[in-house]
Amino acid sequence: MTSNQGNFVVAVLLAIGAAVLVLAAPQASHAQQTVLKGATIITATGTSPIRDGVIVIDGDTIQSVGGSTTSYPPNATVIDLAGKFVIPGLVDSHTHYEEWMGEVMLNHGVTSQLAVGGNFGRAKEASQRNTSRTPRIYDTAGGPRVSASMSEEQIRAAVREWLQTKPDFARISDYNADTSRFYRWAAEEVHRAGLLIFGHTENAPESIRAGHDSIEHIWGFIIPTMTPQEHEDFQAGRYLHWATFLRDWPKLDQSIREAVAQGAYLNPTLVYELGSLSAHAAKHEREVYQVYSDPSLMAYYPQNIAQSLLQKQRQIRSFHGKYENLVLLSRVQPEERQEYDRGYKLVGQFLKRWMDAGGKIQAGTDTASGGTPGLCLHHEMELLVEAGLTPLQALQSATIWSGEMLAGKNGAIGRLKVGVLAPGAFADLVVLAANPLEDISNTKKIERVMKGGRFIQFGYDPAYFSFTRPPRSIAMATPAPKISEITPHTVVEGSPDFEVVVRGVGFVGTSVVRVDGIAVTTTFVNPRVLKAKIPASVVKSATPNPFDAPGPIQHSGVFGDPTVAITVYTPPPEGGMSNSVSLRIRAKWMGLKDEIWD
Repeated sequence: MTSNQGNFVVAVLLAIGAAVLVLAAPQASHAQQTVLKGATIITATGTSPIRDGVIVIDGDTIQSVGGSTTSYPPNATVIDLAGKFVIPGLVDSHTHYEEWMGEVMLNHGVTSQLAVGGNFGRAKEASQRNTSRTPRIYDTAGGPRVSASMSEEQIRAAVREWLQTKPDFARISDYNADTSRFYRWAAEEVHRAGLLIFGHTENAPESIRAGHDSIEHIWGFIIPTMTPQEHEDFQAGRYLHWATFLRDWPKLDQSIREAVAQGAYLNPTLVYELGSLSAHAAKHEREVYQVYSDPSLMAYYPQNIAQSLLQKQRQIRSFHGKYENLVLLSRVQPEERQEYDRGYKLVGQFLKRWMDAGGKIQAGTDTASGGTPGLCLHHEMELLVEAGLTPLQALQSATIWSGEMLAGKNGAIGRLKVGVLAPGAFADLVVLAANPLEDISNTKKIERVMKGGRFIQFGYDPAYFSFTRPPRSIAMATPAPKISEITPHTVVEGSPDFEVVVRGVGFVGTSVVRVDGIAVTTTFVNPRVLKAKIPASVVKSATPNPFDAPGPIQHSGVFGDPTVAITVYTPPPEGGMSNSVSLRIRAKWMGLKDEIWD
């Protein structure tokens, strides 16, 4: 081959290669495109569902959403979803996320979550990949280090410094009498950066005027309506629950109107606060049990949290000093149960008035303390419908309205990327077997979950997570009891059955007093006092005296008395065994005097 021939061959090959590249380029782009067609599309924007709809996905982003005539590349991958319903990937707007929660949230269609107080760094970045088996993580990067002792200049500087850590939304200190002085300064800096503010408040009308955007829990609207004496008594533990104070409707309606006018969101966390009072409670308990029956999940899921959340379906938050934080509904008095039920209905009325005034609700669960990650967001939507919201409104609360938290103040951060089916949004979606607008419980009839244009594989990997230290407990978990004293602490041998009063902390209605390891009849008085029936057989004799030494016979008691161990055991979830306190048994001839010599 001559050099000219060789040059010609090379030129031809280069030309052919270039032609191949030109033809292949659009094919490569189209090869990344996926088309979902035939389903009813519920965009969550409030527009009518699109029947026989088409969603065109390019990579991890939605390119277009429309009816059956929507165009798409001829060589795109087409998936027929005829007869199905497609909703946006769910957004849990209130979590205390930990990395073991990822799989169970994704399996329940939660593709994004807002980690309040979290700072996940690289894990947050990794969560954006569609291969990551975790929802997209958005967090507050901890929070600004501010306090009431700081000057305005120091407050503003601290917030600006924190903003350099790139939070997705903000949580300042809880709003109360101590923080009200500086809250507005911090809020102005946060809003200047375009972020929205989420958090607790003791006075929602005030905090909203100071710049608070998303109100965590309902009680921030209720406490300001209490009289000073009622508030003092509530703080002292003389009322069962704050919900029964929903009564001054003219004042509450005015607060709602002002909040809505300011663009505030409400994050009621119904499952966390009042879920056991719902008509769905028994069904929810069965669903929770079913989740925790999966051996692959339970290979790594914290057993203590699973047990606590299963029992939580039968517990209610108590603010009265006579009960523990979470009391079993089966233990409250009939009139107390009626009071709880009345409070639950009043909360529903408040939420309905909020919606009727044009407000927006963000569905948040406070998981893990609020409920089973992922599943409890569906429960939250069911409770919102039970309160009077339409199924569409409940769905919007767990999608677009929660997603708006990430778009910033008045959309300052940019286009909405999660919680909506629209061009430019992430291709995060859930395929359902039934229509959620007919029955919101249909959001649990999940057939497929897509994150970033890729359908996830359902199920659990036993090696998904490994704890390097014991898992934490849920908020208000049943504590291990501790005994400080018993009365009486000494009895005479041969005494008949008698009662011992056990004082300490951390007692609950299921706590049981044990005598030398044997359970005895126990009466719960309050979280600090138990009463126990001690049978005569336990103290029938003051012998043998374990302190006796070999030598001449002495009556029991010269050096010491025999004792029995008094302990308190609280069964799971959590709980455990208390310290031991000794009940002394004295010989009859000594009586109860402490000394036999002058």
